[in-house]
Amino acid sequence: MTLERYVDIKTVSKYTSLPVKTLYEWSSTGRIPSIKIGHRVLFDLHDIDNVMAKLKRACNRSDTVANKIIKDIQGYES
Repeated sequence: MTLERYVDIKTVSKYTSLPVKTLYEWSSTGRIPSIKIGHRVLFDLHDIDNVMAKLKRACNRSDTVANKIIKDIQGYES
């Protein structure tokens, strides 16, 4: 991991495992914050961490769905 806070797009790509093309698209549409200085586009790793956290799926969703299915099945059996 890098110690720098503001990094270029290749570093963000390695950091997130997202393709550079996707990051450029997200940056141009405002989906992820970026800083444009001349021809360079920089990213704040704190912003990247926040964006990735918002994209994270809840880990217990499958348990909730499974429990609902089981309750539905038990309701049909009674």
